Amino acid sequence: MNQNLKKIARGLILVIGLLLFFSSLLNNHLNLSLIYLASTLIIWVLYGLILDDFDVRIFAWVISATGFLLAISVFVLYGVEEVPHPVGAIVFHAGGIAGALGMGLFSLFPLLVIHQLSSIKTPLSETNKLNENDTAPEPELESDDWEMATEEELKSGEWENT
Repeated sequence: MNQNLKKIARGLILVIGLLLFFSSLLNNHLNLSLIYLASTLIIWVLYGLILDDFDVRIFAWVISATGFLLAISVFVLYGVEEVPHPVGAIVFHAGGIAGALGMGLFSLFPLLVIHQLSSIKTPLSETNKLNENDTAPEPELESDDWEMATEEELKSGEWENT
C-alpha cells in the first residue's frame, strides 16, 4: 500500500471520529461522545499496528490533543452554567472545573515524556560530535590495579603492550 495512502487513511479515521465526537457532544451526550472518541483511538492504533506504520511520538501528540479536547468539553458541559436571572449571568461549578483541570493535567504526561526523551537524545549526540572532532576519549580501565603510563615510560619501551 502506498505510504501517502496510509497516512491519508489514518488521518481520515481521526477526522471521522472527531466529527462523530463533536456531533454527539453538541447534543449533550458526553457518554456517547466518549465512546466515539475511545473507539476512534483504538481503531487508529490498531490500523497503525497492522500496517506497521505506528509512531509513538504521533501517538503521544494525539493522546494529548484528545485529552485536552475532552477536558475542554467537560469544562463547558459541567464547569460553566448560564442562569436565567440576572440575564447573562454565568455560574461556575467547582466539580466540573476540577474534573477538567485533572484531565488537562493527565493530558500533559505524554507530551512531557516525549520532551524528556528528545532532551536526553540531544546531549548524547552533541558529546559524540565533540569526541569525534577533538581528541580520542581516554580508555576505560577495568581494574584499579593499573595506572596510566607517563610520557617517559612510553618512550622507554619497558612496558607491556597487550
